[in-house]
Amino acid sequence: MQASPAQQSHILELQFIDSEIMQANTKLKSLPEIEQLLHIDKRIIAANTELAIVKAEAEQIALELRRGEVDVETVTDRIKKDEARLASGNATPKELEQLQHEVESLKKRQVALEEIELEIMVRAEASSTRVNTLTTDLSSLETLKSEINQRLASATTDINLLILSKTTARNEVVAKIEKPLLDLYEKIKASSGGVGAASLVADKCNGCNLTINAVEMNRIKALAADELLRCEECRRILVRI
Repeated sequence: MQASPAQQSHILELQFIDSEIMQANTKLKSLPEIEQLLHIDKRIIAANTELAIVKAEAEQIALELRRGEVDVETVTDRIKKDEARLASGNATPKELEQLQHEVESLKKRQVALEEIELEIMVRAEASSTRVNTLTTDLSSLETLKSEINQRLASATTDINLLILSKTTARNEVVAKIEKPLLDLYEKIKASSGGVGAASLVADKCNGCNLTINAVEMNRIKALAADELLRCEECRRILVRI
C-alpha cells in the first residue's frame, strides 16, 4: 500500500492521541480512590455488623439490670417491713427471733444481689462505651467516604474532560486520513493491544521494541517515501521519522 509521508505522519499522530486516550481510560479505571472506597465500605459493613451485635447485647444487659434492680428493691422492701415489725414489738419472742433471723438472711441476700447488680452495671457501661465508640467510628468513616467520593468525582471529571478533548483532536486527525489507510490502522489497532502504528527510529520498531535486521533495513532504505511499511515482527504500520 502507498501512503504519502503526510498521510503516514497523520497515522502516527493518530496513534499518539489514541495512546493518550487509552492511558486516560486505564487511569480512570485504576484511580486510587476506587480501591480506598472499597476498603472503607468493608470497614463500614464490619462496623455496622458489630454495632448491631453490641446493641443487642446492650439491650439484653439492660433487661438483666432492670431485673436485678427489681430483685434488690423486693428484698429491701421485705427487710424494711420485717425491721418495722421488730421495732413495733408486736410479736411473740419466738416470732421476733424468727424475724431477726429472716432479716439477717435477707441482708445477706441483699448484699449478694447488689454485687450482681454492680457487675451488670459494669457490663452495661462497657457495652455503652463500645456502642458510642462504634457510632463515632462509623460517623468518621462516612465523613471520610464522602471526602473520597468528592475526590473521585473531581478526578473522574478531569480525566473525562481530557478524554473528550483528545477525542475531539482525534476526530480532526481522522478527517485528514484516507479511508483505506485508516481502515488498515483500525484493524491492526484492534488486534494489537490498541497500537496500530509505530515509529521507526534508526533500526528499531517502537511498537514491539525489537531491532530490525540489517538486510531488512537495507530493503527499507531502498523503498520510496510513500511505500507503507509494516514491522515484520508485530505487523504494525511502521512510520519512518
